[in-house]
Amino acid sequence: MIRGRFMTSNDDCSAIFALRERVFVRELGFSANNVRDAYDDMAYYALVFDERDVPSGTGRLALIDDRFVLGKMCVLPSVRGQGMGDLLMRMLLLRAQEMNAPAVYIRARLDAVPFYERYGFKLTDENEDVEGQPHIWLRALADEIDIEGSCHKEAKDCPPDQNCASCGGCDEGNKNT
Repeated sequence: MIRGRFMTSNDDCSAIFALRERVFVRELGFSANNVRDAYDDMAYYALVFDERDVPSGTGRLALIDDRFVLGKMCVLPSVRGQGMGDLLMRMLLLRAQEMNAPAVYIRARLDAVPFYERYGFKLTDENEDVEGQPHIWLRALADEIDIEGSCHKEAKDCPPDQNCASCGGCDEGNKNT
């Protein structure tokens, strides 16, 4: 069974930074400068473990410029599609709700947008490039957050090769997250 653990910057975060390095630097080609940033010193983290208890995915919640921002979301390629990204999102959104966040933001690669939309995130008009890769900001107001992560599609409307636990119909984002 997969499991998750909350952490803060006061904990040993070496597994978190190692996962980021594997996914962001080795797989996606970002520079090593993107593995850590100043917001890591005051962040909440979710770390998920696979069935063998190996750290397999991570994400963080940080207060950045008066916004509650999810970020640095990554799951190892070998375990994508197994619910790791879903568990990360539920954990971090729950923590944001516990903190009474009026809204939660995330900057996402364009191919990951459908995954985040399942949790109530909507596109904003803020775009930016991260090392030459286009990203867009999404926002979920507190009353729009869908902690269940349902994509709100009927299974009959999804491609037959996609499947997720919440509706049995699609898994657009877990391959990216």
